Amino acid sequence: MANKEKIIDLWAEIDKQNWDNLFQYFTEDAVINWNNSNESFNVNEFVRANCEYPGNWRIDIERLEAMDDLVVSVVKVELKSSEISFRATSFFEFDEDKIRWLNEYWGDNAQAPQWRVDMNIGKPIINT
Repeated sequence: MANKEKIIDLWAEIDKQNWDNLFQYFTEDAVINWNNSNESFNVNEFVRANCEYPGNWRIDIERLEAMDDLVVSVVKVELKSSEISFRATSFFEFDEDKIRWLNEYWGDNAQAPQWRVDMNIGKPIINT
């Protein structure tokens, strides 16, 4: 299975909250970095952090690019019971057929600040 398909499958497992299935995608000594919060995890900690995160979330892959041993994804992560959502840009680096490094950048989905709305600068990418 190509690395790009593995990332599609990984996000599907996360979407279904099949946490125990995540281990198969990573090397034993993989490093997972959440750069926005300055946290670095081993695989066990990464799985635990996801298990403990509150709520029932839905994952939608918006973009997926593969280059050699690197796969980059952009996903929308949305709480099923409210309007809270985030986007994550993830850089998956593979060693053989497993993820060795994962660097993720998370951002809140929000409306433009009022000062830009008042100045009529920009327009929505999508209408919600």
